[in-house]
Amino acid sequence: MKKGIGIVALLLNSFMISAQSELDISKFVIPDIVGTARYMSMGGAMGAVGGDASAIKDNPAGLGIYRSSEMTGTLNILRQNTDANWYGVNSANNLYKLGTNNFSLVISSATQRSKSGKTSGLQNSNFSFSFQKLKDFNRQLNIHGGSSSSSMTDYMAYFTQGIPETDLQSTDSYEPFDNTYIPWLSVLAYEGYLINPGTSNSWTSSLLDGERVTPYYYLTENGSINEYSFSWAGNFSNQFYLGVTANIQSIYYNATTNYNEAFGQGGSMNLNNTIKSSGNGFNLNIGAILRPIDAFRMGISFQTPTVFSISEDYTSLLNFDTEQRGYVRTPNGYNSYKFQAPLQFTVSVAYLFGKNGLISAEYDYIDVKTSKLMDNNNSFYNFMEENEGMNMAYNSASTIKLGAEYRLTDNFSLRGGYAFMDKVNPDNAQKFMKDNTIRTDTEYFLHNSTQYITGGFGYREESWFLDFAYMNKLNKEKFHPYNSNNLAEFVQGSPANVNTTNNNFVITLGFKF
Repeated sequence: MKKGIGIVALLLNSFMISAQSELDISKFVIPDIVGTARYMSMGGAMGAVGGDASAIKDNPAGLGIYRSSEMTGTLNILRQNTDANWYGVNSANNLYKLGTNNFSLVISSATQRSKSGKTSGLQNSNFSFSFQKLKDFNRQLNIHGGSSSSSMTDYMAYFTQGIPETDLQSTDSYEPFDNTYIPWLSVLAYEGYLINPGTSNSWTSSLLDGERVTPYYYLTENGSINEYSFSWAGNFSNQFYLGVTANIQSIYYNATTNYNEAFGQGGSMNLNNTIKSSGNGFNLNIGAILRPIDAFRMGISFQTPTVFSISEDYTSLLNFDTEQRGYVRTPNGYNSYKFQAPLQFTVSVAYLFGKNGLISAEYDYIDVKTSKLMDNNNSFYNFMEENEGMNMAYNSASTIKLGAEYRLTDNFSLRGGYAFMDKVNPDNAQKFMKDNTIRTDTEYFLHNSTQYITGGFGYREESWFLDFAYMNKLNKEKFHPYNSNNLAEFVQGSPANVNTTNNNFVITLGFKF
């Protein structure tokens, strides 16, 4: 007998598959432009310019440009607007947030060779310690859809094909959530009266033929990727700069989602998911800057793959108003795994017009397809299918950055920049869930493009400086509530177009000594 009561249990069997889908890791891989006000106002195109606390994270050789010690801190004020269009219905949401982008300490030390007046060899040996926010996950999103022939119940029925009804029925001696071969999404669908059994273990949606639904999706995300760095760089003959950074990165991500359908003939379903991810990783970044003439600089850097150890917790709750009204709660799910983020490569150039200003350009490349999921709990699960799926789920992530700075007076400078990242996911990328997964978050986003338009100004005195920046970031995505590609043509859903605009107002205060 099916039931509509809450079920609370603790997951004890480590062999139930709770692994990430290949599309789930994109939030940890796709880079962002975050940092000091000067760095952000120039679109992040500072790999060859150096002399900035955030430029060091892209190319540690930029630390060698410093001739004096420095302490900086950066405050970021975010105003976010999210707009969506789904089945002809527009919806919007706003978010305001105050945060810290970075704090850094640079120690510049002239060598004895330099102090003695020699201009060849190692002139400066500089060190830095820094906290740097690499990515901010904070977002709130409402997506209201119009009338649709595609329903989550169709996907649930497809996903449950081949499972006997007896494997989904709870008894005094059997709990389907404890069966390591049964996906929890199918258990929710069955106990919520959203699917009906047919012959030969087949399943169909509980909706009537031709019945339409009105979908709604709500998402709230928070968290960040932070980096704690120790760097060294040397200035050789004021023509060649070499640097290396050891980075410890930390991830915290928390998402709450709510997917709702109102059925055309009455009734509804509401699926809530909560996901919490946290982890730490380590990498090295090595960079160089060549200055063949005073006016021209060329930079290059490589960041080794970052191996994260990540732990996740998630819970799901299905509220239903179908044959009966009630709710079903899954056990508390837990998973841990290792994730290897790909190698990052950066090339950059800059041309300086004496003390009057500069122009700069940078190209950042990440081969997202080489990301890899690995076992972290001795379950002997090899993630083969997920890792093979990386090639179909991702393009490489290439970002082009342009920046400029013009000094109006000895103290006051104007800055501007632009950056663009093309789509990271191909249009035909899909989210595949394992046959016995305990995950019930079926939705996924496909990245289309990200554009940055930036500007700012700075004021400098001998012992201190103050910089301001404005960055407009437009991120375009397509939202799929579930993978409907394998469903019958008449119930295949259409994605929602989602545009997230971040307006960042940034202030950096620095002291030189």
